[in-house]
Amino acid sequence: MTDSDSAAANERDRHIHVRLADERSSIYDMITEYLQASGKAADWYWRTAGRLEGNEADNFEELLSSAFEAGAFIAHDHPEDVEFKWVTEEECERERRREESGAQGEAAKKERSSLSHYA
Repeated sequence: MTDSDSAAANERDRHIHVRLADERSSIYDMITEYLQASGKAADWYWRTAGRLEGNEADNFEELLSSAFEAGAFIAHDHPEDVEFKWVTEEECERERRREESGAQGEAAKKERSSLSHYA
């Protein structure tokens, strides 16, 4: 395998991390802003997301659709607040260990598991 073959394989094995640029920002606030701007009921969205158990296909589809739309809204209306980073599994694992060993270990685990890792 040549260096260019290795580099191409490495590029194919990447996935994307989407993060808020400012650690003090709240993804919940940005999604709520989107829901309000689009005329959707934010309280319904958060109540449904909080009790979703996977067997409510119609609600699940609406939640995913709204989350996707919210992501597009945030990237369009708040591009300075969003970071996109293509990473390998190795880089992902290093980042995960660094976050978990840092001062905000529990918060990082919770944030990552709920909203910030999309691929």
